[in-house]
Order: sequence, then C-alpha cells, then structure tokens
Amino acid sequence: LQFKKEFPERYIEAGIAEQDMASMAGGLALQGMIPVVHSFECFLTTRANEQFYNNATEKTKIVYVGSLAGILPGMPGHSHQSVRGISLLGSIPGLTLIQPSNEKEARMAIRWAIEKNSKSAYIRFVSIQNECPFSLPDDYLLEPGKGVFLKKGKDAVLIGYGPVMMTEAMKAAKLLEEKGVSISVVNFPWLNRIDDAWLRNAVKGYRAVVTLDDHYLAFGQGMQIRSALAALCL
Repeated sequence: LQFKKEFPERYIEAGIAEQDMASMAGGLALQGMIPVVHSFECFLTTRANEQFYNNATEKTKIVYVGSLAGILPGMPGHSHQSVRGISLLGSIPGLTLIQPSNEKEARMAIRWAIEKNSKSAYIRFVSIQNECPFSLPDDYLLEPGKGVFLKKGKDAVLIGYGPVMMTEAMKAAKLLEEKGVSISVVNFPWLNRIDDAWLRNAVKGYRAVVTLDDHYLAFGQGMQIRSALAALCL
C-alpha cells in the first residue's frame, strides 16, 4: 500500500462496506475532490450498484476500480468470480468502463480517468499474474471508443480486451495461422463506448468478426459490438 504510506491523510479504509465506501466517495466528490474507490469487482459492482447510480445522478466525478475481475480470479468460488460487471455498470449515465490489457495500458487508463475524463470512470482489473505474449505499439494512445491492432491478418478480425482474453486471442491467431487462416487481433479496452467510425474501419474487408468476452456473453462488450455493427448495417 504505497499510496497509504505516502499520503496517509488521503487514505480511507472502509472495511467490508462497499455501499458506505461509494456513498462517502459521493460526498467527497460533491466537495470538489476526485475520490478513487477500490474493492473486488464481485462486491463493488453488486453491493454498491445503487450508490453508483445515485452518484451518477449528481453528475460528480468518481474513479471506481474493480479488481479480481473476470474468469480466472474465481479460485475462492463463484461468490468471488465476477463475470457480470460490465452488464451491471454499463448503462449507468456518464460512467465509462475500461479494462486495460497490460501494465502500459493500465497506466494510460488511470491517467485518462483522472486527468482527461470529465465524468466518472470504472477501471476493471484482473489483478493476477498472467502471461502477456504481446505488446502495444509504441505510438499507441488511449482514445475513447477506439482500439488498436496487435496483429494484422486478412481473413477475420478478433476483438477483445484485458490480459486474459488478449493472451488467448494471440494464441488462437498463431494456431489458426498454422492452419492457413490469417487473423487480425484487436485490443479494444472500452467496455461500453464505441467510436462508430473507428469500428467501421477496423472491420472493413474481413469475412468474419469474432469477439472475446471475459464476462457473460449477455450484455458484454461483444453484444455491444454486434449492436453497433447492426446499426452501421455491417
């Protein structure tokens, strides 16, 4: 807890009380502060869902951080496995959801949420050790609703987010390459924001678009991409 050591007066331990923590954040935000709220995603998104919405109606700025999200961190059992956080938070007004794919993008997401975004943000972390057989381009910039190609192919495009899904995407692309199928892989960290012009260009020329979700299929990123493509008549 490096932050607690350096700034003890700015660190508040709320215990096992996510609703109270989110409510306190709302009060701090009303006083002009930028609170950063953290807990395990399985508890933060469910227990404090009402407080998330109440804070949103006040149009304040809060940064929420949910860790141990997705399929793999579910070792303590289904009570701790969070595979519905996107669907629970994705419709809250003014709340942008992001899941970084690696450490570099995590730093970008935190900077964007605190320094550039004028509204609230939710950053989704896996928070366990995971292999990372890819890197982001040196000139990559985090832009709302836009992703980045990790690998270029010609037959199909695979879109996903986060370290677990992007690792599996790169593995799948390699296996398919050996079978003569050329796959593009796109890292798309925005869980409820899609830039239509970017998406149209990203899928142009491919015979198939495949999505990967570290989440239930219902109301995950893939369903939102499908809806956006339908609206674009693609």
